[in-house]
Amino acid sequence: MPDTSTEIATISTRAVRGHERVDFWVDHVARTLVRIECSGKSSEGIDATLRKRDLGLFGACDIVANRHAVVRTPHNIHADQRDAVFICLMHAGQGYTFQDVDCMQHGPGDLVLYDTSMPYGHGFPADMAMTVLDVPRDVFEARVGPWRYRSLVKIDRDDGVASWAVRQVYALLAAPQEPTTGARERHAAAILDLVQSMLRLRDGDASPTKSTVHTLSRAKAFIDSHLADDDLDSQSVSRAINLSPRQLARVFEIEGTPLTRYILARRLERCRADLRDRSLKHLTVSEIAFRWGFNNSAHFSRSYRARFGETPSESRASAPGPADAR
Repeated sequence: MPDTSTEIATISTRAVRGHERVDFWVDHVARTLVRIECSGKSSEGIDATLRKRDLGLFGACDIVANRHAVVRTPHNIHADQRDAVFICLMHAGQGYTFQDVDCMQHGPGDLVLYDTSMPYGHGFPADMAMTVLDVPRDVFEARVGPWRYRSLVKIDRDDGVASWAVRQVYALLAAPQEPTTGARERHAAAILDLVQSMLRLRDGDASPTKSTVHTLSRAKAFIDSHLADDDLDSQSVSRAINLSPRQLARVFEIEGTPLTRYILARRLERCRADLRDRSLKHLTVSEIAFRWGFNNSAHFSRSYRARFGETPSESRASAPGPADAR
């Protein structure tokens, strides 16, 4: 199972009496992850543990349990209305997931994604271990793209170049987590960048080699760690990953966005996160823009409004306060 050094919550049914376990599990999963309904062994209830980790951009829930099944019904969706895309990675055991008319089996090495605003279910016929990445929809859309599927999506562990990207996601989740928020966000961003590449491959939007996907991931990691640098551009990225600017431009064809626009989008996303962070309210809008590589307030404001449909000041004013946090 992945490292849990950034654990922020733990749930276990071990200390709960057998006939009370299912209700306990359902109640606490609803508080920690999402509202569901669950069934376990009738004689002893469900034997399960959930550990939630904070990866900055999203949460990761590591679940270990015996045989059980869960469903998310229309009533559950109406009751909590949480809006997220789940990315599930099995570590042990076998399972199946269904949504709409599709049902898919999956095991260790596979990756399954689905929209939690639509009913779905999981079944596990024996002991299992799985990580669920709870990605808020706005984060998913900003880093991966709009959810455009009517049902669940499976990336198979044997599916060519995409399988290499799946293995990289597993490796990133297993690596020791950095203690700082910024480092965790970069870690999470690398995972979502790989997910984006996998979906583009699956959908036929790109046909890169494993080497190209790896190079794109390296370029994105360098960009994310240097967004505050005034001289971040195609030349500096090319030098960092030892490619010519022309080769780098070809690599970014997978992304569907030119490198310069990608850098702009990432800087705007960082600015938006800071504007909505109540702990940074002492910084002016211009100071936040300048700390992420912008050097012209008017250009920043125009670009921000074009990207998010509102001004930086409007984003700051609408930021949730402590009482609004989940």
